[in-house]
Amino acid sequence: MRKLLAVGLVSFVVSAVALSGVSQPRRPPRGPRRPVAAAPAEPPVSPRIAQELGTLRWGINHEQVLEYFRATIRASYAPRMRNLGQVEQYRMVEQRDAEVRAVERTYVEFDGATPHRRWDTSFIGEEYTHNNHEAMLVYEDNRGNREFFFFINDRLWKRVQARNTAGARINLDDFSSQLETIFGPGRRVMDGPRLRTVEWRDDTTRLHVVDATTFYNAFCLIYEEAATVAQLPTLRRNVTPRVTRTAVAATNSVPETGNTTGDANADIVDRITGKIRRVQNADAGAAASATIRPAGAAAPADAGRAAPPIDQDPLGGLGF
Repeated sequence: MRKLLAVGLVSFVVSAVALSGVSQPRRPPRGPRRPVAAAPAEPPVSPRIAQELGTLRWGINHEQVLEYFRATIRASYAPRMRNLGQVEQYRMVEQRDAEVRAVERTYVEFDGATPHRRWDTSFIGEEYTHNNHEAMLVYEDNRGNREFFFFINDRLWKRVQARNTAGARINLDDFSSQLETIFGPGRRVMDGPRLRTVEWRDDTTRLHVVDATTFYNAFCLIYEEAATVAQLPTLRRNVTPRVTRTAVAATNSVPETGNTTGDANADIVDRITGKIRRVQNADAGAAASATIRPAGAAAPADAGRAAPPIDQDPLGGLGF
């Protein structure tokens, strides 16, 4: 009897100890802690950047960029003019030349003059300064995507691609993930829990993404020549206060295009059609640059027509 009691007591103790071991969390083995991986000091290299920039190279002047567009637009019309009669060919030539002139008229020098300040309140307003020998050209394709070419001392140093989302519901994180399938993994820069931008680079260029979807239904891919970026403090000696939207509205002869009545649905057509939304002259630079022409010259009837796409768009597969 005593033996049975002893055996039962031992079994109970062993079971209790075993259950206690299961219920207690196991402590990790002691040893050196693994360091947390820090964000890379430099954005990763992407060979795709050079391919995306195409044949336009840093350092060329604005006339060379214009000549690139002239040649490309004319080449796009050549197959369309074959086997046409003389009258039809003449009309096609007029249309082609009007599209060339439309691109030429977008050239603007940022010299502080009021007509040249109308881009100051747009989504590219932070990409240039006044009175520092800076200028810009704009091209728009037939999908509503726009490209902005920036010059300092008449040298191309920045190219901004504004990708029209056409009203698609997509955030910066999703858009950047799709870009990474093209450019490779980028350096993600966070603003707290929110993604602020993604960056890439190559030997001559820095590339980052800007989210402009809040007001403009666009994501911007900003390519910059690294050498010029490093010299900006020297190149931009004049710091001029930016014109506010109120000041632009007071001096701008172009009618207001934004919602100034307080009606939340004033831009409902733009939102439904997916066009880039206008916000109180934020995009009036397009109208301003389109009206710059020699004195006495009449504007062509189809001057606002967008030229056809320049090259095959490698980002077209993203659905924008």
